[in-house]
Amino acid sequence: MKSIIAVFLAIVYLGSIAPLQAEAEESVQKEGIAELNQIMVADEAFEAKELPDDNSASVITYQSGQSVFVTGETADGWYKVSYQDKEGYVRKSLLFIQEFDVEGLDKEFQELEMESKILVEEVERYRTEARRSRIWGIVIVLLVAGIFVTGIISTKRMEREKTR
Repeated sequence: MKSIIAVFLAIVYLGSIAPLQAEAEESVQKEGIAELNQIMVADEAFEAKELPDDNSASVITYQSGQSVFVTGETADGWYKVSYQDKEGYVRKSLLFIQEFDVEGLDKEFQELEMESKILVEEVERYRTEARRSRIWGIVIVLLVAGIFVTGIISTKRMEREKTR
């Protein structure tokens, strides 16, 4: 009985998800915007427009070299961009994808990782030396105290022997 209920709930759950996916696909197709979701860089200073039209009102201003979050791409040569709660459209020619030197980044990451390992080893060595130093300090204090106590005891014994 429990397995039948579990199967029924799974079917109901899957049935409720399917319409949501279909609605999302329909909204993208209605607007004619392909989803991108990537960060690009402004080639020059420009203003994002309210609609994909040069005569449309400006909604966002970008400076040259500023990062721009691109959420989509239209078929007629515009990117849909987003900044905080504002959305706008920018001509494709105004943005470029920033290329990353993957090999250089990997090398830099490996060097940083090696430096981190060396730092960790150095800190561990320092802590070990500090612990060892404390132990030796305690041993020396105990030896000095033992010598002092032995001196006092031997002095007392000598005084007793003299008085006898």
